[in-house]
Amino acid sequence: MLLKVNHVYKSYGNKRVLFDNNLEVDHGEIHGLVGKNGAGKTTLVKIISGVLTDYEGDVLFNDKNINHLSVIERQQEGIYVVPQHAAIIPEFSIAENIFLGTWPRDRLGQVNWKELYENAAKALAEYGLSYDPAMKGKKLSLVEQRKLNIVRALFSKAKLVILDEPTTALSAEERDSLFDFIEELRKEGTSFILISHYLEEILKLCDTITVNRDGQCYTGYKKGEVDEETLSTLIVGKNIELSSRPEEERMKNKEPLLVCENISGKGMQGISFKAGKGEVLGLVGFPGSGARELARALSGLHPVSAGRIKLNGSEIPTPKNPAQAVRQRIIYVSYDRHKEGVVQLLSIKKNISLSILESSLKRMFGFIDERQEDKNAREYFEKLNILAASVNEAVGQLSGGNQQKVVLSKALSCQPEVLILDEPTVGIDVKSREEILALIHELTKVRGLSVLYLTNDYNELLRIADRLLFFDRGKVVTERANLNLTTDEVIRIRDEAKEGEAS
Repeated sequence: MLLKVNHVYKSYGNKRVLFDNNLEVDHGEIHGLVGKNGAGKTTLVKIISGVLTDYEGDVLFNDKNINHLSVIERQQEGIYVVPQHAAIIPEFSIAENIFLGTWPRDRLGQVNWKELYENAAKALAEYGLSYDPAMKGKKLSLVEQRKLNIVRALFSKAKLVILDEPTTALSAEERDSLFDFIEELRKEGTSFILISHYLEEILKLCDTITVNRDGQCYTGYKKGEVDEETLSTLIVGKNIELSSRPEEERMKNKEPLLVCENISGKGMQGISFKAGKGEVLGLVGFPGSGARELARALSGLHPVSAGRIKLNGSEIPTPKNPAQAVRQRIIYVSYDRHKEGVVQLLSIKKNISLSILESSLKRMFGFIDERQEDKNAREYFEKLNILAASVNEAVGQLSGGNQQKVVLSKALSCQPEVLILDEPTVGIDVKSREEILALIHELTKVRGLSVLYLTNDYNELLRIADRLLFFDRGKVVTERANLNLTTDEVIRIRDEAKEGEAS
């Protein structure tokens, strides 16, 4: 056995955060670690990696008790953590990033650049990566940056690599590329602990699964023993119903609310489609296919050179900026909530208010109606079940799922007619995900909201969408009603559209 966590307890003052945790990871094993935000996963990883050393119980690595070892000493033993956000220095070369802190020196103590680049080329070749060692880190894609982080750990003789949400913000193709890379390394004997909220990828990739719930470990679930619904129940601690759009809702003939005709611009070539009132329309395509470009164009974030947009039967100007799109009641929720969704240092209330400062909250002489601001924030705080002490808590203190609920609250405060959701459940726990999916269904049914939904999680997409549009080469190449479709069929249709380009 490579790693053994025996009867580990951890408290902060009178608050017990881990209770009798046990976990085992074998050589060459991919071990899944799942749980709600706040369930104890992060604390357990900090204990394994040595960030926290004041705990009860034992951590053994290669049959050696490592309780007394620091982070650096545990790295020397072979335990490395690859964080959720790729830890590279953008302006450094790939070679400099790989050997960060251990650059080879000549007799004068200066960096031996020739040896550095030669060693980097060998390391990259050894792990099947064909990057130029002299290329700057910032030129790598997200998946390439994460692979580079893993290579850096392996070069440092890592035996156990802990991957914290490694697929956040990656496309389906990038995820597959990363998983193939991990699988090859596993075959060579490297072990992994994979932390992810994507249960489908946990079930597909992991040999063993451990669930953290309320500070306790429920471990030893082997591949094939549990399905997504069972795993969701284990995570939440009670039966959780996976949200699914009723078939009768999908089959309804919905009158057009949004009509786009020949929308063109960078990455878009004559996109035409209709979205019905109360309809959830799924957008499917490879990166650069035109799906995300359209979503951002409709929200004023991506330039439109030609085409017409009609809303409720009337033509509206193509938005030049997000403020104009907001006035037209077309609201976009970005796939990157950290950069484009929330202001971490502001409170929940202030974040929710950002989108309506110039409209429903604005009073004479530029003053803000604080009473209305408080009322609006509390309404969404309760409606979306945001877990926090109050609306005055800083958003940066919230879990990913609750931050995303704040982003949605901000969007819904604008009273949108068209809501564009770009990877709305990325990096959040299963309970928050199901709450968000249920909310989307309610909004379309009660308010008649039209929703454009982008996600690379096709299992999730099929549970919420009425109809799917498939994009390639900046166009809509085909569409399908979401009746008895499977994820394999969605992938096949998407891939056939891409192959049609090549033929």
